[in-house]
Amino acid sequence: MPLKNKEVSLLLEKSRLLSQSSMNDFIRNLSASYEVYAPIKKGKQIVFEKVENPGEIVWDYETTQISPKKFLHKPFEKLFSFEDGGKIISENEEIAEKKQILLGLHPCDVRAVEILDKVFSKRYEDPYYLKRRKNSIIIALTCNDAHETCYCTSFSTGPRIDRGYDILITPLVDNFLVEIGSPRGEEILNQYGEALSTDSSILMEYHRLKNAKLEVIENKIKNKMNTENLPELLEQNVNHPLWDNLKEECLACGSCTIVCPTCYCFTIVDKVDLTLKSGQRQRVWDSCMLLEFAEVALGVNFRRERAARIKQRIYHKLYSFEHQFYIRGCVGCGRCIRYCIKKIDPREIIAEIRREPIEQQS
Repeated sequence: MPLKNKEVSLLLEKSRLLSQSSMNDFIRNLSASYEVYAPIKKGKQIVFEKVENPGEIVWDYETTQISPKKFLHKPFEKLFSFEDGGKIISENEEIAEKKQILLGLHPCDVRAVEILDKVFSKRYEDPYYLKRRKNSIIIALTCNDAHETCYCTSFSTGPRIDRGYDILITPLVDNFLVEIGSPRGEEILNQYGEALSTDSSILMEYHRLKNAKLEVIENKIKNKMNTENLPELLEQNVNHPLWDNLKEECLACGSCTIVCPTCYCFTIVDKVDLTLKSGQRQRVWDSCMLLEFAEVALGVNFRRERAARIKQRIYHKLYSFEHQFYIRGCVGCGRCIRYCIKKIDPREIIAEIRREPIEQQS
């Protein structure tokens, strides 16, 4: 749909064009005031790590194994220390002082952060997550390509994005189209960046190139999930035989939950030193796919069978999230498929249920 004149004016007002050298300078300048994390190459993997040199940033990566949620919801963190006599030392003040920039998030990961924001703020406020989130600036990166496991278009979580970021970067030709998404983004861009051009005709041409690129990516995503009436479908197929069949495939290793950008389950452990005079309370990631996850007192386990755990994961993402937070819990990033040893695919699970729902079985 063509943009109206007012929309075009606003789009151009929020757009800048940076050269490669200007982008490197921008990131270098940001690093003086913030801890900047971005996708860089480590061995054969692309990972989000602290940037030491802007030249090491990978602008055309497909996806990372571990999502950037690890900088907001830590895989492991100390909540507080305690000492004999009742003294407690909180970690909150240290968290509040750390300012970070998460650079290079693809649209699906940006939308995943939006989901985590709801999880950690709407029902119960999590001070550790919320302080990190408050001190984080998100610089999104337009996708360069789509992997065969990507299905973001099923949830409208990519490759196009119109919210959730402070700045959006799109590498095009030899330059970067930069779009401002928030007052905070505009502030750091004006303070730390130097635009190559703000000429409206040049910027419009770059927006045209960007849209053409996104159309190619969208057309490449063929294997989608049919999300029509999905909660109703799942509600009617709780006892579908598919779940029992899947338990023979699933290894219950939990890798799907570790790589998922919206999984947030954790457990709390107390570590006491050998003198029994001090220790610390820690929060670590947990997984609903693990046998011990649903175990309670006296060894009772509500989800001892693997089939129940697989079902729990799928239902939480595509059914429970809508009832809890009025949003889908999946962004279609495809990590759970790509890094599953047995390649269990949520798209195929939903497709099989649709092909032969319970009411049609004899």
